[in-house]
Amino acid sequence: MAFILIIETSTTICSISLSYKNILLKNINFYNLYFQHINILHLFIIKILKICNFEFIFLDSIAFNNGPGSYTSLKICLAAAKGISYALNIPLISFNFKPSLKEESNNFFLLIKDKYSQYNILYFGKKIFFNINKYHFFQLIKKNLIKTFFLYTRYDLYLELSNILKLNKIKYYFINSKYFINIVYSKYKNNLFFKEKDKLYLKYNYI
Repeated sequence: MAFILIIETSTTICSISLSYKNILLKNINFYNLYFQHINILHLFIIKILKICNFEFIFLDSIAFNNGPGSYTSLKICLAAAKGISYALNIPLISFNFKPSLKEESNNFFLLIKDKYSQYNILYFGKKIFFNINKYHFFQLIKKNLIKTFFLYTRYDLYLELSNILKLNKIKYYFINSKYFINIVYSKYKNNLFFKEKDKLYLKYNYI
């Protein structure tokens, strides 16, 4: 069996998924302008299991994002995941966005922004371009080269950019726990579980 609970709290969005192998059973998200994870994370974990009529004891693993993202939010996520893991004696799986999103689309633009830094990255074919400025970004939009836009940032910036993206008919996505199902299940199958000696937090310069 491979029932896995996946928790994503790297931005202001709280996203939780319950999956069986690489099949999504349920996904719930809380979109907000502020970091509310400490108040809602455990309630959402209980909520998703209740919706699926599922008990904690049936979980085979729990997965969490280990960065980059908001340090405090990621620590809250890890604490919740570790608590469930220890209580149920099930393995932990860590993941991050970079390899996961590449599976979703070959040509996409990724915006990462937090209080201290900003990185704009274009995955185009097999090439990766860093720190794309606004001029080049709009040129890529005009030439219809960007098909998908992932926003790995605070929710207030999503709202700021959504009109531009809608106007140019570009599909845009918030970072969501469901995008990590494939890589999480692959790690589960290959017993690539999180160990205490593993790097806990990946900073933005990881990419």
